[in-house]
Amino acid sequence: MGTRITQLQMFLMLFIAQTGTVFISFQSPLIQIAGTESWFVFFCLGLLFLPHIWLFERFFQYFVWSKPICIMYAGYWFFICVSFTGKNVYTLNVWAFPETPVLLVIVLMGSVMLAVVLSKPSTAVNLGVILIPLIVIFILFVSMAVNDLIWTNLLPVGQLSLGEFRKAVQPAQLPFVGIELYLLFRLMQPEKVGFRRLFLYFAIWFAFFLYMLIFPLAYFSLKEFELFPDPIIYLLRSQEVTFVERLDLFFIYIWLAWSIVTISLYAFAVIRLLGLMGILYYKKIAVWMTVLFIIATYFVVNKNAVQFNAKVIPYIHGIFGVALPAAVIVFNKIKGRTNAGKGISS
Repeated sequence: MGTRITQLQMFLMLFIAQTGTVFISFQSPLIQIAGTESWFVFFCLGLLFLPHIWLFERFFQYFVWSKPICIMYAGYWFFICVSFTGKNVYTLNVWAFPETPVLLVIVLMGSVMLAVVLSKPSTAVNLGVILIPLIVIFILFVSMAVNDLIWTNLLPVGQLSLGEFRKAVQPAQLPFVGIELYLLFRLMQPEKVGFRRLFLYFAIWFAFFLYMLIFPLAYFSLKEFELFPDPIIYLLRSQEVTFVERLDLFFIYIWLAWSIVTISLYAFAVIRLLGLMGILYYKKIAVWMTVLFIIATYFVVNKNAVQFNAKVIPYIHGIFGVALPAAVIVFNKIKGRTNAGKGISS
């Protein structure tokens, strides 16, 4: 029996998967390159998100999930899970759990991820619902800094050279990571997705990331971004509230839940690919993949690996989020091959 989701579930899953990986870390590398014009670089690049996802909707049936394609995307999403979990655990080790063994944190996150993928598909599909109030609370916490913002930090604009702009495009691409999941999730959603729905999702995605970029840019001086990789956490740490001693630690727990749901969604996507390849009895494979995930993640929880992955991911995204989908769609369009009638097994 095929897994079916609603449009709301599809867009919520996509939003969680795209935001839970990079929303606290994409700012610093972008600002270090583009300075005050960082928001403008992302604004220009972010406008391409709408035609990007519209093209996916328009031609998703021509993106045929053949076995080689499934294997490549399974490997890519596994790498995303490992690299971003490594980044998350490294940050948690610095900010929240310095005395907790790194391996224990990875095992706990991997165990939750495994439990999700071994349960009914509806578990992963509906998991993002619990994050909605937490996301709202998080945005409200960030907004508390509005009175301390220096809006002149957003100026001047228009002084970047073409070379600097191209260089800034690389970290500005990080919020696009995960957009290719639409091609998979769309197979589980039988109804046509109208342009209004796509525009609404684009508007929410665009506003969220622009908000997460403008606030730290207007709050800190440019030199301060050379000192810390996660400006959102530092911004929250500087806020004084009466109901909790350190707001940044309160946010860390929200972010931890966000991260676990995110990697669970990527793992869910990999399991769906196994179904497309005709592997229906996937539980033993899921267990071994979790063991491999724990081992691989353990070796990337360090500063050098985190920095290396942050530089490499935009290039890999260019392949799996842009070049490969375009090539597969064009090839199958010419050949007249489609995904029509192809479901995703539970």
